[in-house]
Amino acid sequence: MIGKKKLSTIRKEIAKSWSATGEDPIQHLERQIASARRKGERTEVMEGLKRFLESPRKRKPRKPRVGTKKRKTLAK
Repeated sequence: MIGKKKLSTIRKEIAKSWSATGEDPIQHLERQIASARRKGERTEVMEGLKRFLESPRKRKPRKPRVGTKKRKTLAK
């Protein structure tokens, strides 16, 4: 989580905003980064956003299944 938002929510918001343009967001960022580097500008934020979009979503680990407890048999 970043602040009060989950990463999945942030990913959805970014995808929704870029889907309106119809362009691949990663390619768009690569062009912006290349342009900024040619101008001698800083690119850390754009590179971080690109890594964030490229990174695979982390899966939650499975919870262990709760099984029945073995009963002790009483020997008479």
